[in-house]
Amino acid sequence: MYVDPDYAEPDLDEVTRLIEAQPFATLVTDQPELRIAHVPVQVRRDDGIQIVAHVAGLDPFAESIRQRARILISVLGPSVYVSPAWYASRGLPTYNFVAIELRGQAEPLDDPDAVRAHLMRLVQDHEQALNPGDQKARWRVDDWARDRTTGLLPELQAFTLRVEQVTAKVKMGQNRTEGDRVGTMAALHESPRTDHQVVQGLMRARYDDQGGVKG
Repeated sequence: MYVDPDYAEPDLDEVTRLIEAQPFATLVTDQPELRIAHVPVQVRRDDGIQIVAHVAGLDPFAESIRQRARILISVLGPSVYVSPAWYASRGLPTYNFVAIELRGQAEPLDDPDAVRAHLMRLVQDHEQALNPGDQKARWRVDDWARDRTTGLLPELQAFTLRVEQVTAKVKMGQNRTEGDRVGTMAALHESPRTDHQVVQGLMRARYDDQGGVKG
């Protein structure tokens, strides 16, 4: 993925947060042939970034994992069309968006306890994101669900991936004037669309009320 330097996001903490907000990813490998899978991923931080995920054991992608193939993980964050009608100056239509690519080598995760822990944590992460302010509304794993999950473990191929290369593109009006950014944020704020509100939040985190870069 080509990234204009103006749009590059070097902060690994921010990259991690963006992946956590949009955890459904596309996996790509060409070993032993071109294969693609679409799965939720779990991101962990230590001295870098590690990804934990799983595919169905019958998926051809599972064979690539067992062969410890190199994998590209593509995470597409929120994206919105930006109209020139929102600008203070002349311009052309564009998109504001988040796109992240992670590369590394798959390491099969075959220990049943580790795979079960991954699945339980994945559920917790999604339930918390679904109901961030209401713990009582979150679905919790009961004995039946735990036993059912244990029975499904042989049908899955989990893996970890130590990320060796991160390419993160966060295009949020960096090439526009302060007035253009103010107009864009105002239009997104007034929109009822959820994706517009998400991108407006990402822009607000970067720019002040006058459209200037924070910090």
